[in-house]
Amino acid sequence: MKWIRVICFGLSVLFCLQLSGVSYATHDFAVLASKFISGQEQSKKLKIMFLQVGQGDATLLVLPNQKTVLIDGGPHEAGEVIMNKLIEKGIKRLDLVVSTHPDMDHIGGLIPIIQQVPVAMVLDSGKPYGTLTYHMYVRSVKKRRIPFIPAEEGKFLQMDPDVSIQVLNTGKRKLQNNESSIVLKIRYKKADFLLMADADVRTEKKIIQTYPVHADVLKIGHHGSYTSTGRLLLENVYPQFAVISYEKGNPYGHPHRSVMKRIRKFGIQVYTTADGDVEMETDGNSLQIQGGLPLPLLR
Repeated sequence: MKWIRVICFGLSVLFCLQLSGVSYATHDFAVLASKFISGQEQSKKLKIMFLQVGQGDATLLVLPNQKTVLIDGGPHEAGEVIMNKLIEKGIKRLDLVVSTHPDMDHIGGLIPIIQQVPVAMVLDSGKPYGTLTYHMYVRSVKKRRIPFIPAEEGKFLQMDPDVSIQVLNTGKRKLQNNESSIVLKIRYKKADFLLMADADVRTEKKIIQTYPVHADVLKIGHHGSYTSTGRLLLENVYPQFAVISYEKGNPYGHPHRSVMKRIRKFGIQVYTTADGDVEMETDGNSLQIQGGLPLPLLR
């Protein structure tokens, strides 16, 4: 690796300097090497940001290799919010955009993003929909000539050799939109994230029967609707933390009190996007939430 060669070269120089009687270089090189290694380790973190987009969903990933993934874009008005977030984070392109299913509160904000931000590829649920929003979304992808790929259940997304991203569910024409949600399991070393999109209880059961679903962080399905996050899912995922994306005072009553009651029974710590973005960072062994101290992954 490059940094190993740099350190070896530095040690050789240091040895030569010592032979010539110059010893003051020891401290300077140690500091330089320490900073270089620290920078390498810093870049080897997975960052996951659950964005505040009102009554909708949008999740931004920055992988250890610095590739970027946007999962959903919230409603129409969220497009500008997300673009401002990309600018704030210094992100100039998206390596992958994932459209989990064709509901407006998930793909509406993707339209201006696809139109204005360089996007390498779009992964779609494969579930068509007859709305104007869906038509504009597909048209924007085609106009920019972005590869438009239907998700395949069980497949892994090859984005970073150190990160496993597997598709656990995807769309079928005969299913409802929520049942067609792309569900993603993300694993980086010991850290696991399960992103349920709007999958319902029936879909949860199917996934549990097919895949290992344990995760440290569970992105609660369908904004905390009573149609999702059944007891069976919580028993099998058994997360330490959960994230719910919703807007305060929404007309749907999200998150539903029955869901919150189930979550509390499992002792899960809940974060929501109702008051702002929820940002997490992991080195694969511990988890930092909102810039706090690293927390051990206990389960």
